Amino acid sequence: MTVRLAAPGRRRWLRLAGAAGLAACAALSLPRPAAAAEWPTRPVKIVIAVAAGSTGDILARSLAQRLEGIWKQPVIVENKPGAGGVIGTEYVVNATDGHTLLLGTQSSILPRFTTKNLKFDPMTDLVPVYKVINYQLVIAVNAETAPKAKTLRELVDLSKSSPNGLFFAGTGQTSVFNLTMALLNKSLGMKYTPLDFNSIGTMNLAAMRNDAQFLVNTPSSMKSQIDSGKLKPLAAISAERYASFPELPTLAEAVGYKGYLPLLWAGIFVPKGTPAAVVDRIAHDFSTLEADKAFRGSIESKLSGRMVASSPSAFAKQLAEEANVWKNLFAEMNYKPE
Repeated sequence: MTVRLAAPGRRRWLRLAGAAGLAACAALSLPRPAAAAEWPTRPVKIVIAVAAGSTGDILARSLAQRLEGIWKQPVIVENKPGAGGVIGTEYVVNATDGHTLLLGTQSSILPRFTTKNLKFDPMTDLVPVYKVINYQLVIAVNAETAPKAKTLRELVDLSKSSPNGLFFAGTGQTSVFNLTMALLNKSLGMKYTPLDFNSIGTMNLAAMRNDAQFLVNTPSSMKSQIDSGKLKPLAAISAERYASFPELPTLAEAVGYKGYLPLLWAGIFVPKGTPAAVVDRIAHDFSTLEADKAFRGSIESKLSGRMVASSPSAFAKQLAEEANVWKNLFAEMNYKPE
């Protein structure tokens, strides 16, 4: 997620994004670092902390296919789901072969605040290399709720008018979807109870069955349900409208929202101690992929997201700012790591 705030915070984000873009352009125009000229010398492994077939898995395999042509080595995608992302992240933290990368998300840094006796610190034991993509996120309702809440404003009002409020389909108190809703609700003021499910698929199914009335998810993860009318997006969690959903209002347009805008992202990390020249080499090569218009267009249309120009320094700064937001949210929630 990239920190996006209104007014001065928004300007700060734009400056940061601009810096990332300049860094990426510089990476493309300069020769690869001499110290990393021979890297990789063996097959490269991209670890993801999610199951096969997921959005992250599709992204990883698409990247791997293209990177094999650049690196002239096999690029293997390894799925290590479980424990809220801890298993896959810890595996990369402990890797010593110099050829193991993590395609991580918020789930890679959130355990710092959610997991008791964590054996590593994701903010110091991982080196951020390149943010790859910002995914689209929407607030959606099911077909039974849609006639009663045609807009986000009506959904907020509906939640307040119901004696028990509404049910929200999520994947756990500390998941990206639940935390996104908790952040947004500081301004929305909805009356709701989270119901937690063990996967995105069961989360969607619960909403379609009306076990829960609304959810936060990516359009790509709900495509068939949106196309069939079983789920209906009400608002884009974004500062601008999505090109793929031009009729969908932003939160600001829907309810005048002016607060923090969480973004679901995926990015590349390597273990602490990886030589700086190798980090720069990897960032350079991911810049090459981002600059490929055909490849970028294919990824963005397939995964409902936007590939971004990035750099190690810009990604690290974004992570530090975002980690501070999560830290404050968990403090407000009085959440105790488990």
